[in-house]
Amino acid sequence: MRKHNGYDLVRPMFISGKLTLFSDIFEFDLIPKTVVATDLGKEKTRFKQLIQNPSEFIYQEIRLFSAKCNLEPYEMGILIENEHPAPPATGDEGEREEKYAAIKPMVEAGSILLLEDIFKYIPKYPVAEKIGRKGTTLDRYLKNVAGFPIGDIWAIGTLFDLRLSDMLKLVEAQYMKQQSSKTKKNK
Repeated sequence: MRKHNGYDLVRPMFISGKLTLFSDIFEFDLIPKTVVATDLGKEKTRFKQLIQNPSEFIYQEIRLFSAKCNLEPYEMGILIENEHPAPPATGDEGEREEKYAAIKPMVEAGSILLLEDIFKYIPKYPVAEKIGRKGTTLDRYLKNVAGFPIGDIWAIGTLFDLRLSDMLKLVEAQYMKQQSSKTKKNK
């Protein structure tokens, strides 16, 4: 199947600063919604819901859509976070552990490169609880980040004062590591 030409318009519009919101891709008629829905294997009605609430996408869908648009997943994250507020983490702000504040500077310094690296310093299960998930569910997502819901990725980021775009960089690095491991196993 040939790629729709409209996908090639997204990156130049993003770079020029004209495309600032996720929904602008469709508001500017760059790509028909039906084309993207089909490419992502979604029904039209469901895809329209995802446009309104992109946190319901899974990482693999954002990755595929980004690639078709010649964007990095974190760049698609910028479009999403410009339009939609970050989801709140469950629990009171006062319950946030002090050591959570160390994660953002570590990401910025390059000490944390993968999503899983966060959990070398912060226990997984309390994080899972704070985002409203079971620890086993978070474990499953970390083992296969392709199926990680964007909303959960973002909710984890809010615990550490990280933007969705920052989190998607960590997830992409982990995705690439997981793909590399699969390739090595298949050889």
